[in-house]
Amino acid sequence: MPPKAQQEPEMDEEDANVEVAPKDLDDKSLRAFMGFHKTLTEDPHIIRFFDRKGYYSVHGPAANTIARQFYRTTAVVRGADSGLPYVNVNRAMFETILRELLLGGTAHIVELYESVGTGWKLVRSATPGKLSAFDEELYRSAEMSEVPLVAAITFTVYEGQVTAGVAYVDAASCRLGACEMVLDDQLSGLEAVLVQLGAREAVVNKDSLPLLDAGQRSRLTALLESVGLMVTERPAGLFSAKHLEADLAKVIKGGAVEQHGDVLERRTACSALAAVLSYAEVMSECGQSGSGGRYVLSLYNSGCYMRLDATAQRALNVLPTRTDANATYSLYGLLNRCRTAMGKRRLKTWLKQPLVELAAIAQRHDAVEAMKGDAEMRQRLRDQQFRGLPDVERLTRKLQSRRISLQELHQLYRASARLPLIEEAIRCHEGPHAANLVERYADPLAQHHDGEHLQRFEELLEAALDLERLPEEYLISPSYDNRLATLSEAKQQLEEEIADLAQSAADDLGLILDKTLKLEWHRAANVRTRCLRITQKEEKNVRSKLQAKYLVIETRKDGTKFTNRALRDAAERLNAASGQYLALQSELVEQVVSVAHTFVEVWEAVAAILAELDVLLSFAEAADVAPVPYVRPDMLGPDEGIIELRECRHPNVEVQDGVSFIVNDCVMKRGESWFQIITGPNMGGKSTYIRQGASSHSLVIIDELGRGTSTYDGFGLAWAISEHLAGPDVGAPTLFATHFHELTELKAAVGVKNMQATAIIDPATQRLTMLYRIGEGACDQSFGVHVAESAGFPPQVIAMANQRLKQLEAGQARLHVPAAKRLRTEGGGAPGPHHNDDEAAAAADVAELQSFLRRFSSLPLDGMSPEDAVTAVDHLLTALPQRLMTAVAM
Repeated sequence: MPPKAQQEPEMDEEDANVEVAPKDLDDKSLRAFMGFHKTLTEDPHIIRFFDRKGYYSVHGPAANTIARQFYRTTAVVRGADSGLPYVNVNRAMFETILRELLLGGTAHIVELYESVGTGWKLVRSATPGKLSAFDEELYRSAEMSEVPLVAAITFTVYEGQVTAGVAYVDAASCRLGACEMVLDDQLSGLEAVLVQLGAREAVVNKDSLPLLDAGQRSRLTALLESVGLMVTERPAGLFSAKHLEADLAKVIKGGAVEQHGDVLERRTACSALAAVLSYAEVMSECGQSGSGGRYVLSLYNSGCYMRLDATAQRALNVLPTRTDANATYSLYGLLNRCRTAMGKRRLKTWLKQPLVELAAIAQRHDAVEAMKGDAEMRQRLRDQQFRGLPDVERLTRKLQSRRISLQELHQLYRASARLPLIEEAIRCHEGPHAANLVERYADPLAQHHDGEHLQRFEELLEAALDLERLPEEYLISPSYDNRLATLSEAKQQLEEEIADLAQSAADDLGLILDKTLKLEWHRAANVRTRCLRITQKEEKNVRSKLQAKYLVIETRKDGTKFTNRALRDAAERLNAASGQYLALQSELVEQVVSVAHTFVEVWEAVAAILAELDVLLSFAEAADVAPVPYVRPDMLGPDEGIIELRECRHPNVEVQDGVSFIVNDCVMKRGESWFQIITGPNMGGKSTYIRQGASSHSLVIIDELGRGTSTYDGFGLAWAISEHLAGPDVGAPTLFATHFHELTELKAAVGVKNMQATAIIDPATQRLTMLYRIGEGACDQSFGVHVAESAGFPPQVIAMANQRLKQLEAGQARLHVPAAKRLRTEGGGAPGPHHNDDEAAAAADVAELQSFLRRFSSLPLDGMSPEDAVTAVDHLLTALPQRLMTAVAM
């Protein structure tokens, strides 16, 4: 190799990718641009960037949006007087803004324009569901936290029932899916699918929306917002399935469309699938990358996973939010000990799609049990092999689209070299689940890394890459191609000739090469050439000879650049040889990428294995390092009728600083304690207790039902809902935390059991002490006043509250049969002569109130105008006996 000073660098200081300071547009440029900008449609969801060759500009109302959100001031906005305000954005901020707009859960479209002649052209566009146009900018300095997924939704009516069709595209894993369902009033099936998929964007057939009634349309809007979807409405034409089979034949593996009759026979699902294929530009992307026939199509079965709606997911803190106080506030943050970005993405997917099949759950439990019990295997895998492992999923996606660099191919090469070590660590395990681990992970890795697969991939990279120049440069090795070797030798000779000429010039001028005389690069008119540079101090000493025998190129503060005829001639020949060399390099890189592309399917399988292993290792680590290590549960079938949790804790609470968690048991048995009512004081631990893990056909968790309503409304709703859930129509296992301790009188065939968050009151001081332990039995008071007293409320307020509480309890006793009966019994006297009549009247009153509440709760208030809602409620009230009007009004 030639001396370092004689090597051709990638770029010098003048060419470095440094930030260009944003500058104001001159008046002429701004006036010309304004004419073009007026032709663009106004849409607050579209943020348009204009490439100014070194920085970007954003114009119009979007400029103020960017200034406020990312610069925290509008002082950076220019051109307000011209009528078209703008803000300039440097490259680093551009990438920051991109990540927030496209990955931050906002509903924005980003467009990038470049100048073409005297006009501008849209060159790149992206949405939260379609990010490929800005892959480089989005993930240059940040890992790919989740894969964008775009869905399509449409509706049809068949035999009087509204059917929803949903389809999705997962471009990262080349998966297509579709399903359809009869739409229920609450849209619960549709919500379950969207939550499980975790889609970032949905294209909706706007022409099918009138098929929904007013209530359904209102709930659909709320649903799409609650799950964080960016919604794009499109006309029915996009949802035409006329050419669907022909399109699928071009994109699915093997083109065997006839094998997917389970999807094709569902017309509404097919309409959604046609739309998502078109909107996500799957056809054009496959054509451009030459990766047609890569997708796998399947009928999506939401029944494979537990149904979690968006509200439940938020209430249970499953995924992190921006308001989380710390990383362990969510279940994801608690369990995320993954070493790779692909593992973190897989963990998010699993949390959105909890398994319900016992065999599949047991398979994961077996792996976690083995990894938790084998600290050596876990350490070898997590700390040696998975630490620093590149994002194979993302690199495979780039390889699939043929937009991968030599450096990224080398990252896959490094990942491939680790596979035998991962396989070996798994095979060394000797526990009871060793055979299963080998069969599921070690054997497939060995197959993918054999002489017909990734060993050949490694051989390709070893032959193609110039390994001696890594990691400074990623180039094709001259030995890979005879033409490249010839050009490399020619360049080497020219470099040596130039070095000799530079030394001759140094000798002629009486200078020392690389000290007082430097061999450098100079750019003029986009042409780079070799030259010599001398400092201004030394130039004065050799000025006469320099003017007589050399050609001065440029004089600046840092010195004078010059050359001579021989050096200029050699430099021109070097430029020509370098141009040929770079052109051949590009050609050979394309060849290498084309050959590497044949291994995409293998890499997809390897990425799936590595991501799964990473998550299971994360589970094992989380179980082992918990304040009290986790244990493996015994999983029962859905019809066993028992859920038993012993000494259970809230995993997120117990890891908080300063918390000493008090364990509790939770035993639910059908016919005995299937419906549990948990009463007790505020802050006594009811909410924490009911959020400790559990599963069956349907687990119902109710917390604070009736809060925000009047006492009677709240209690009436709580009683009616409890009877419904505990009755024969539902019979679901239920944990019901409530302040209405009168609810403890509820009876049901499934078995109602009363539990309480225990607390004690000091007889002397009347101070309340929370025990944070759940015990058997009903709590006969709410302790609300005691909690207020503990919080430091003034004594006069506490006294007034106690007086009012006695009045309310007396009034409630007259209307509530079980409470009235209890009060009479506790009085110690025998029932009076009018006992039966009083009890019958009270029972009739309660029945009337419950009927009123049921009719009221069935009103579609969210789809009614305020005037219609008031009229409907007035109509219900007029049907009540006059004696009950006061109770309802309270």
